[in-house]
Amino acid sequence: MKLTRGRLLEFGFVLFMAIILVTSIIEGEWFDASVAGAGIVSGLIPFILEKTFKTEFDAKMKVAYILFLFASQYLGSIVGLYSNGWWDTFLHVLSGVFLAFLGFDFLTRLDEDIRLEMPKRFVFVYIVVFSMAGAALWEMYEFTSDLVLNTTMQGNGNDDTMVDIVAGSLGGIIAALLVTEIHRKEQHKKRKN
Repeated sequence: MKLTRGRLLEFGFVLFMAIILVTSIIEGEWFDASVAGAGIVSGLIPFILEKTFKTEFDAKMKVAYILFLFASQYLGSIVGLYSNGWWDTFLHVLSGVFLAFLGFDFLTRLDEDIRLEMPKRFVFVYIVVFSMAGAALWEMYEFTSDLVLNTTMQGNGNDDTMVDIVAGSLGGIIAALLVTEIHRKEQHKKRKN
């Protein structure tokens, strides 16, 4: 197993959350302990997926993922930044950007000749729809959690859901503009060669 920077960051985050888990249990802070436990599992997801499917995610994707987990789980839930109304919306914009780049990562795994023949408009729509689908799936998860586990993830109900989906979609649109430009440059480079 190669210890790349991305992998070190993943394991560093898992270790950080494990320390928080232990301290939270000792101090009887059960909410923080549950968030830290979820952080450990979430932090190991890229490693587990890579081992299971014998693939490797882009290092930038892993760094972005771990930074997002740190911002949402540690800063948002444990430190308490979710009490600021804008923090949740900000993270949904970031998740839209992250999902857009995840969609682009999937696209780059296609045969290069096929991928570079795809029109820019198709790539743009694919990335935006990928981000919107991810935002909608997350809101379904929040709804299910509120319904089954009696959590309050959807705070203000429909308003919270729609703001989150719009924010995630906006992040996806912003990233899709960048991804489309990357795709255009790759097409241009191939035509030159």
